[in-house]
Amino acid sequence: MKRKLFLSIVVIATVFVFASNVHAQLSRLFPLPPSNSKLGKLTSINYPYIEINGEILQLGAGGQIRGTDNLIILPSMLTKFGPILYWVGPTGDVQRIWLLTLEEADQVVEEGKYETE
Repeated sequence: MKRKLFLSIVVIATVFVFASNVHAQLSRLFPLPPSNSKLGKLTSINYPYIEINGEILQLGAGGQIRGTDNLIILPSMLTKFGPILYWVGPTGDVQRIWLLTLEEADQVVEEGKYETE
């Protein structure tokens, strides 16, 4: 009896883990970045300063960096650079960064929804 209960708990926990991972991947870029987000290229980071399109900007308090798997990445753990969507908040600091795959970056350019610099 105890073994059946243990196995059912393990199965349920496994289902929840996989379901949460699938949800994170399916919800890629949802909610959509604000319409005043900009397309750019992240080239380096020296927290709290980041370089986007050759311009040094500051990552604001509570700023988030989301990877291509839609999970939050700590600035100190960021190793991948390239095309991004970023949103500058009302204080002039970068508040959100979404790392894009090359396919997503091409799609964003084709749609023309976001500003490019």
